[in-house]
Amino acid sequence: MFAAGSPSLRVMDRSLCALCAFAAATAAAPVERPKYNTGAGFFVSHGKLFDANGEEFIFRGVDRCHYDSDSSAGMARAGPNAVRLFVDTNYGANWSHLMSLVQTQHIENRQVPIVTLPATATGNATSCNQDPAILAEVVERSWLPNAALWKPLEKYTIMNLANEWGPGNSTVWRDSYIDAIAKMRAAGFLGALLIDPGGCGQDLDGLVSYAAEIFDSDPQKNIIFALHPYGSVNDFSATIVNITRGKQRTVLTLGSRGSSPSVCHPFAPHYCPALNLTNTYSGLHAYNISGATGMVQINGRQPAPQNVGGSPGAWTVTLSTDSSSFGEYTGGGTIVDYDGNPMIRIGRLAALRESTGAAFAVTEFGPGRNIGPSPTLATPLEIVSAAEEHGLGWLAWAWDDNDMAQSETNNEGFGMTYHSGEYTGSSSNLTMFGQQIVLGCVNPHPGGCGCPDGVPLPPYFDPENPKAPPPEIYSKVEPGCTGTPTPKYQPLSLKLAVPATVFGKSKSASPIAM
Repeated sequence: MFAAGSPSLRVMDRSLCALCAFAAATAAAPVERPKYNTGAGFFVSHGKLFDANGEEFIFRGVDRCHYDSDSSAGMARAGPNAVRLFVDTNYGANWSHLMSLVQTQHIENRQVPIVTLPATATGNATSCNQDPAILAEVVERSWLPNAALWKPLEKYTIMNLANEWGPGNSTVWRDSYIDAIAKMRAAGFLGALLIDPGGCGQDLDGLVSYAAEIFDSDPQKNIIFALHPYGSVNDFSATIVNITRGKQRTVLTLGSRGSSPSVCHPFAPHYCPALNLTNTYSGLHAYNISGATGMVQINGRQPAPQNVGGSPGAWTVTLSTDSSSFGEYTGGGTIVDYDGNPMIRIGRLAALRESTGAAFAVTEFGPGRNIGPSPTLATPLEIVSAAEEHGLGWLAWAWDDNDMAQSETNNEGFGMTYHSGEYTGSSSNLTMFGQQIVLGCVNPHPGGCGCPDGVPLPPYFDPENPKAPPPEIYSKVEPGCTGTPTPKYQPLSLKLAVPATVFGKSKSASPIAM
């Protein structure tokens, strides 16, 4: 949906750029551990993450939400170099069992375990919780008492203190994590710590405001900050066909999405007068414009009121910009949501890496398609492409997030495998999301990548008909192919994943002794 020249996607060109950048990174000499970092495992230096051998390490992996799922063999075949794993003791497991699982199901498969606590020892979920007592309980009752047990795994693991805890853009989030990090270091956790932002993991503003202070508070300077781009990102985009100058307001007239005028406004999916959807509120307050000629001053970030206008064939966006002294518009240009565009949003993470010295990564994202409690139409390829463009690691949610009975998954959820994490190497084992992440499939289908041949898959959510229910094919588990498979692939997938050098060049029977 992005026009050529937009700041969002020219996927194949950027795929090649990402591969070139990756090859250059792997050829670099090892980096020396900073003197203030006294740990034995992963460390952060100048905004990048390095393994214990001083080799740069970039996450290309998945999340695993059920430690008790039978999914380790499938993940090993898929080839992630990192797995973010939810662990807790609320379902009968003790810490010794969980640590053994981390070693045998991840470390021995040359996957860096990013160990995450989704709940307190008393069963209170951390996600979207804003109570500082919850984070304190996670640290003091789960992490600290088990510090000595985790120490033998320090070389291979990263600790994600609490999943998605905290208020958005808040000093409470900042101060609670500064306190938590101090306690973790005092207890002997010297390895890299991963910190989720507040606002259910989506709060970029809090990272902009406070990441530097949190990073600087750590005597080890060994912090990675995460971002979970769900409903905070979108694929809104349009071409510009005219710009009307004004002192208080500048009006942009937008082109159509395809060969015919779009029924709904491209920046307000529920403003479709022809469908009796008349809410002009977009919720957007800034746009990014690129490629406009003549009136070149309009390019870049521009503020705007949160309502849109126009009609099919002549949709409009009004900017809060005085353009009366700008040059005459002569043509061209693309407009996207400044705050929601994935390339811009993830690019801001890369800028924070440079300004703070901390490391950053995208550690959760879903299948798009307007699915879930925080829906977005931004595609997995858009998220991965943005991360790769900026040299940031990424983890897809989730390998085993089952949304049906009997640990099964269909294409209306966030799972990547149809049957409890099972993957034998066939695309028919994988949901459409799994096909994209594991194989780089660009024509995923419930029957397998590219299947059936010649039958276009209807959109799960149609922006031109937002009242339409999802097609039934998405609600079914269809592991078989009923047509002639003609799969198409691109490289931005787990195919890029390279194991950390601490695991050696081949799979080891046991990298460490327990």
